Amino acid sequence: MKLYTAIILGNILFPTSAIAQNDTIYSSKSLKEVMVIGKLIQQETDHYNCIPTNKQRRHSHTGLELVRNMMITGVDVNIEDGKILTPAGPATLYINGREASFREVQGLRPKDVIRVEYYDIPTGKYAKDRAVLNYVVKNYTAGGYTQLEALQTVGFLRGDYNIISKYSFNNYNANIWAGYKIENPKSDFYSLEHYRLSDEITKQTTYPHQDEKQTVKYFIASLSRMTNKQTWMIRVGIEAKDDRDNAHVGSVQYGSASGVNMINSSLFSHEKSLKPTVYIYYNRSISKNQSIDAVVDGYYARNNYNRTLSEQSILRNDVTEDYFYSKLNVNYNFLLPKTSSLTFSFHEYLRSSQDNYAGSSPLFQHLRSSETIFFADYNKRWKKAMIDVNPGVSYLMYKLHGNSATKQLAPRLQISASWMPDRIQRLKVFFSLGNTFPSLSSTNRAEQQIDPIMIRRGNPDMDNSTLLGPGLTYSVNYNQWSALFSTYYMYMSNAIVNTYSVEGQHIVNSFSSNARSHQSSTSLSLTWKPSSSFNVKLDGAYSYYAVNREIHERQAGWQVGMQANYYLGDFLFSAFCQSPTKSLENYQRHVKTPWQYGLTTEWSHNNLSVVLTTNNLFLQKNRITQALFSDSYDASQAIRRDINNAYASIKVLYTLEYGKATRRSPKYNIKDSESTILR
Repeated sequence: MKLYTAIILGNILFPTSAIAQNDTIYSSKSLKEVMVIGKLIQQETDHYNCIPTNKQRRHSHTGLELVRNMMITGVDVNIEDGKILTPAGPATLYINGREASFREVQGLRPKDVIRVEYYDIPTGKYAKDRAVLNYVVKNYTAGGYTQLEALQTVGFLRGDYNIISKYSFNNYNANIWAGYKIENPKSDFYSLEHYRLSDEITKQTTYPHQDEKQTVKYFIASLSRMTNKQTWMIRVGIEAKDDRDNAHVGSVQYGSASGVNMINSSLFSHEKSLKPTVYIYYNRSISKNQSIDAVVDGYYARNNYNRTLSEQSILRNDVTEDYFYSKLNVNYNFLLPKTSSLTFSFHEYLRSSQDNYAGSSPLFQHLRSSETIFFADYNKRWKKAMIDVNPGVSYLMYKLHGNSATKQLAPRLQISASWMPDRIQRLKVFFSLGNTFPSLSSTNRAEQQIDPIMIRRGNPDMDNSTLLGPGLTYSVNYNQWSALFSTYYMYMSNAIVNTYSVEGQHIVNSFSSNARSHQSSTSLSLTWKPSSSFNVKLDGAYSYYAVNREIHERQAGWQVGMQANYYLGDFLFSAFCQSPTKSLENYQRHVKTPWQYGLTTEWSHNNLSVVLTTNNLFLQKNRITQALFSDSYDASQAIRRDINNAYASIKVLYTLEYGKATRRSPKYNIKDSESTILR
């Protein structure tokens, strides 16, 4: 459900348009002219052409690091999580116009990147996305390379080891990816819960030195062919993931009017998944003004979830799931006369899951769903302005075993416009109307015993959500300075929230779509580049959340961040700092995160690179706090994790090239498989 929800949100939150994109590479003459006049960022009506400097290329080892070091205004790169965020939301990544994963981009060799196209108003074949980063890279037809990389952390257990190999011949590219990752950052967990039963109960839980161990293994192989007229790729592989959250020694204290009861407690949680995958991509230029591309993506996942809580008695939950997923996406683009264009996009998602619940609450569940999304996008451009209209419709059908099928048809509309009074300024406005649907992991009748008092229960009778949101951005790029001001508002009807009610001597945690959410955000991003050796980026944002009806929540918070890079020969010295944040997760959980900062030193010479990183040096008491309030149940938590406190890491990369130089193979991205298991 997460994937198609993200696609729906991407289309409703951000305006789209439809001009067929030109992915041809600038000539070296044009690049030299740009460098002479100092225009490393060129503004267009729907995107920015961003050209990295030689120092940024030299001291970046992946495509993600290159974007971070380029310091594009409004673009935030999280290397730790492998995410790129923009004011409009997560960016979709492309390589020479082909959609790629974060890891694929991370595997690019920066010296082969000619420019990065940042589409904050996606158009043409990018019309389905919130925002786009397209890496325009050199193509090679002969030669190959093998890259070895190893990362080891000091402060907690983490090792990440990967091998990537690529060989190019004629117009073909053969790739192999293999990797192994293990990590176990310890955590200290404390919670205080209030159960408002007839005899009110207070529960204090402490789990010191809790394990959060994860292992990931994968092997992937692909073959692709690229010509001027068409491109295709076939990729197959298998992925295995194992997560264990174990609290071996803990304590629980129950307090009520009748007294206090202190008992020992242990909690063991184990999730594992085995997932074979297949991916097929095809793109063809029908004519100078027409093109079509298609993607077929699918996997089968065998998921297992086990949870055992030991207090006064033992509660066990054991779920085995067979999950099938497939996606079909077809885009047809063509250019119309008088600088206008039209794009049609079709998406089809099919899912089927069979869940067997054993343990405290046995149940068999079979859930099937399909979603069809269709968009038609019209775009018109003038010399200094652009307007885009994007109507669409989505149709969802899902059927739970023993229930009648649920069918929902929903329209959507997006309108956007931009205006450039000159070459250094641009103003953009947009409005979006769309919808999203409840997560399939909550639209079921499954029931799980969480502890002696709490029961979690799904709800198959929830409505789809309607979203609308206007927004405005203003950007300016002048000499050494770049600035981006953004403001957004989103309203959501039928927001999905957790509910808590009393049933006898139990609190039942279920779900409801009877909530209204209002979210607004304002941000300012500044970049200062006084020289090619020293760059600074500052970001600040203010967010406000309000939720009404089923629950009543308010949350406001500031966030400030800074990044600075200094280049000296073979070295790069980098520093970042992130202020504490306040947010409202899932519309009702108040979350506070602590200060974060880090220092990085990189040495790169020829094909060998060494990266030393220290995060949160001298800090040992950083905690993440969470709080939830309702009429029947309150909870507050404090979690201290090793990963949020002081630790250091060393990463070594070595590349062996053979034959003619080739563009680096995209590094494969391990994506979590979807699941309908109620946890």
